[in-house]
Amino acid sequence: MSVLPTTFTKVVNEGSTAIYTAVLQDQDGGIIPLADISTLTISLCTLDGTEINGRTDQNALNANGVTVDALGNLTFVLEPADTAIIFPASTDIYEIHRATFKVVYSGGFSNWDVDINVRNLLHVT
Repeated sequence: MSVLPTTFTKVVNEGSTAIYTAVLQDQDGGIIPLADISTLTISLCTLDGTEINGRTDQNALNANGVTVDALGNLTFVLEPADTAIIFPASTDIYEIHRATFKVVYSGGFSNWDVDINVRNLLHVT
């Protein structure tokens, strides 16, 4: 399965909302419509594995801020709790939050990661 795009190019300010979109496609480039998906989950954590906002293998099949339409368009609306800085004492300007999606569909299964650069506003001058 391929997902377009697989990177989130936007920097997100801590505590704000953002939207990630992708198109679900199989290995041959065919669209994976909603009707073919049996499960879709999301996990959200820092790079060291610290869970963010209770999102560990959370149902994401048209639930919990994630939608998939009949044409395989996936939308994930990040909430302020998804972009909260987890390590405020860090001197890093950005904290990477990794969303891991896992999908099972009629033609197989796949997972992919999306790294989200969250700007630590404490260090913005």
